[in-house]
Amino acid sequence: MPQPPDLAGRLPRRAGLVAALLAASLSVALVAPAGHAAEPDEPDDLEQTVAPEEENVRGEAVLDLGHVDIGPRFVDGQWRVQGRDDSQSPPVWRALTDVVTRVTDAAVQQAPDEPDFAFLDAEPGSDLYVIPQTQAPEVVWLGWNTQDPEVMERVDRGVTLTMHGVEGPGHLAVFLQNGALGAPEVLWDGDAAGPQELWVDLNTHTHANWVFTEPGVYVLDFEVSAELISGERVADRAPLRFAVGDATDVAAAFDATLDEPAAPAGDEPTAAEGADAADEEPADSSLPAVLLVVAAVAVTLLVAVVTVGARSRRARRLAAAPAGDDAGAGAP
Repeated sequence: MPQPPDLAGRLPRRAGLVAALLAASLSVALVAPAGHAAEPDEPDDLEQTVAPEEENVRGEAVLDLGHVDIGPRFVDGQWRVQGRDDSQSPPVWRALTDVVTRVTDAAVQQAPDEPDFAFLDAEPGSDLYVIPQTQAPEVVWLGWNTQDPEVMERVDRGVTLTMHGVEGPGHLAVFLQNGALGAPEVLWDGDAAGPQELWVDLNTHTHANWVFTEPGVYVLDFEVSAELISGERVADRAPLRFAVGDATDVAAAFDATLDEPAAPAGDEPTAAEGADAADEEPADSSLPAVLLVVAAVAVTLLVAVVTVGARSRRARRLAAAPAGDDAGAGAP
C-alpha cells in the first residue's frame, strides 16, 4: 500500500488559515485542509462528525451548491466510493454514478500571471472555473473525508485516492494552497500520464482547489482503496462527473462515460490474445500436414504402379521367349 514520505507536508493538519490564490488574480480565499485537529485558538471550519446512521439514497442528483465530500463507506457490507451530500439536513450519501457536480459561471476567476501556476495550463487573465478550497456561497464546495465510523473502525491507518485519468474539453488541476505566500501543491494534474495516488489518513476532512480551464463535461476515473485491519484489500472505482459552466447540458454529463484506451499500433498481442490465436491455429495449420500425407500416398501409389507395370512387361517377354532361352531373364 503506498505511503507518503511526509504526511504532514502532504495533507497539512492546520485548518482555517485564510489565504488567497493571488489576491490580484483570484477573489476566492483559500484555506489549508483540515487534519485531525486545529491549532489552539484557531477556528476549525472543516470540523465535522459523520454519523453512522446517515442514509444511502438512490436517484440522480445535481449538486451545484453546498458542501459535498467524496469518501469511502461500507454499503451492505461492500466497500464503496460515494459522495456525502451535506446540502440537506441530515446529510445523505449518494453513489457517484448518480451524481453530477455542477460548476456554475459564478465560479469563474481569472488565471494568475505567475510561474508557480503554470501547471494550470491557462493563459494569464483567461477564465477559469474554480471550486475553491474555502467555501464560496454560490459555488459547490467539493472535498473528501475518511470519517465514516465503520471505515475508521475497519481500515488500517488510511486510504488511497487515485485518479486514473480525466476526459474533458480542457485541463483539470487539483491543488492545495497553504497560506498567502505558500506555493501551490498539485495533487492531481489532468496532463500527467498514469494513475496519480494520494494517501489520506483516517478521520481526515480536506478541501482543495479544483480548476477547469474550459466549460463542458468532464469525467474523472476515480478510485478509493485501502487495506483493512483484517488484511483484506478493498477498492472501488467509479466515474466522477462534472458539468462545468451554465450552458453545459447536465443530461450530457449523466450520459458521459470514460473511453476505453486503444492499444497503440504495432503492440505485441496480450497473453489472452496469444492464447486465442493458439486456439485457432490448429484448424488452419493442419492443412499443410494433410497435403503432405496425400502427396506421400500419391508418390507411393505411383511407384507401385510403375513397379507393377515393369514386372508385367518382363513377364510377357519371358513368356514369348523360346524354351530354354534365358537371354532376357536379367532384363526388366
